[in-house]
Parts: sequence; structure tokens; C-alpha cells
Amino acid sequence: MLTACASAPVKKIEIFWPLPPDPPRIGYVASISEPKDLDRKKSFFRKVVEFLFGEETEPHIIRPYGVFSDGKGNMYVTDIGLQVVHVFNFTEKSYRQVFKLPEGRLRSPIGVAADRSDSGEENLYVSDSELNRIYVFDSKGNVIREMGKEGELHRVSGIALNPTTRILYAVDTTGHRVVAFDREGKKLFEFGKRGNGDGEFNFPTNISVDREGSLYVTDSLNFRVEIFDSEGQFKSKFGSLGNTIGTFSKPKGVTIDQHGHIYVVDGIYDTVQIFDQAGRLLLNFGGAGSKEGDFWLPAGIAADGQDRIYVADTYNHRVQIFQFLGESTESGTAPVANGGKAP
Repeated sequence: MLTACASAPVKKIEIFWPLPPDPPRIGYVASISEPKDLDRKKSFFRKVVEFLFGEETEPHIIRPYGVFSDGKGNMYVTDIGLQVVHVFNFTEKSYRQVFKLPEGRLRSPIGVAADRSDSGEENLYVSDSELNRIYVFDSKGNVIREMGKEGELHRVSGIALNPTTRILYAVDTTGHRVVAFDREGKKLFEFGKRGNGDGEFNFPTNISVDREGSLYVTDSLNFRVEIFDSEGQFKSKFGSLGNTIGTFSKPKGVTIDQHGHIYVVDGIYDTVQIFDQAGRLLLNFGGAGSKEGDFWLPAGIAADGQDRIYVADTYNHRVQIFQFLGESTESGTAPVANGGKAP
């Protein structure tokens, strides 16, 4: 049986999509809800303390929305319910929270991204839709920068970082646009306005950047995904409102794997749909429920360089991890699951 890579939870993959006799393309790996899911071993001192004073209640993911993996063992999860960012390190089996601001704490963390400074230090980017700011934290959880001055954003939601140019793209949902910032927080440019034409938005929510720098924006109430170049010039679009797989009802998170496959979460269908670059449906996985591989109003999604897919399974209070098993898939070669009908 296949196992997860060393930097992710080690568990046999026993659930696959699509069903046999078709060759498997997606495999379930693990669910993460709390620090103990990292299989952390307690120190002797911790065992003594718990024996004397009782076992400490571990934090639990309450309402995850955004998720990001740096591909080096760290998974970052924004939690609207607990008002924190959970940081799970699969390599060191460690856990910490980020939430403190110079005055107060995070209130509604939504988008999340991370990179390294020129000195090699971790930078964590978190958007807060209530405070309407993007905060940059260092590895100790201290705020080192804010993005989004008064009036620059109406209601920020999803964010995405281009690791090459260091441009941060922020979705302004009620502003019906995307705003780009440099690494110091200076606004560079914006694109989009309300409408249903090419390059226009109707309450966009999430965004992702591929390896070439192209931008993928979930245009939620236009029920589609729009694709732009790195400067915000419209390239293409796909999707429409419908009740069958291949269409959308409540599109949320979007991500692109290293093969160019586009993954789109649909919160109403409780599934993840995979498209090629032309917007043609390749496969979907997951369904409504609480079992392993099922979803309940999922939101964010992320892919890393090891072909792992992370889904914020919001009302099941967890992040589920999957593995893309195939090589680069040409359109039409990957069968469509569930007969094309929404689960």
C-alpha cells in the first residue's frame, strides 16, 4: 500500500477515487483535528505534570477556512471559530498557535500563506475579514507588518503569494476586485469590478497562484473560476451555475498542483472537482458526510510540491489530506466519478 511522504502524517491510503476498475488518481491519507494527530510523544516531565494535576485539554480545530502547506512539513490552518492560525509541523511533530496582535487578537482569520525572508526566517501572512487587514507574523508569532491601509480594502478574504516576485494578492470580496501588494505592504495595482463579463467579479472569495505566476480566482456568485496573468490581465474562465458535477453551486477554495490540474472546492456539493487548464472536468472526489474522505461544507484547499492536497473540512472540524497518485493527466484520460451527478 502507498504511504504518505515523510513530512506528512504516515497512514496507509485505503480510500481511492475513482472506484475500481478505473485506475486510482486520488487517495485519502489522513485527517488532522488536533495536535495529538501528529502522534507526538509526551515527555517524562509532561507525564508527571498530568499525573499530578490532570491531563491538559488539547486545542482542537473548530471552524477551519484557509489552509496552506509550505511543502517542508508545515501546515497552516486559519480557524474562524477559535480565532487563531494553527501551525502543525509534521516533521518535528510540533504544534503552535498564532493569534496575537499589537492591540488585541485575530477575529476572523480567512486567508493564509507563508514564505521565507531573505535571512531564511518564516513569514506568515494572514488576512482577517473583520479587521480588514493582512498581518505578517514572524516565526515567534509577532506581527512585523500590516497590509491594507484604511480604505484600500472593503472586505478582504482569500490571499495568495507569488514566491518568485513576492507579490501578495488579496481578494476584496465586497469590493469585487483583487488587490496586489509588494512585500512591504505597498499597494501595487488592482483589477476587477462588479459584473459578469470577462475579468469582472461578483463577490469573489479565494485565489491561488500557479508555478508560472498565473492567478486563479473563485468568482463565487458568478459560479466560475477566472484565470489572469500575474499583472491581472484576463486570460480565460470556466464554470457555470448548475446541479451536476462540472458546474458549481457554492465554489470556494481553489488550488493548482504541479501538473497544472485545477482543484475547486464546492461547499454545497461537498466535493472537490478537478479540471484541466481548458476548464474540462477530469475527476471529483469526496461526498457529503463525516467519514474519512467525506466533507461537510468544505472551504479552503491547498496543494504542495509532493502532490498532497489539503482540504479545510469546515463543519467536520478538521483538515483532510489526500494524495494525487497519477502522473500529469491529459484531458479525457481521467474518468469522471459519480457518473457526473452531484453527490
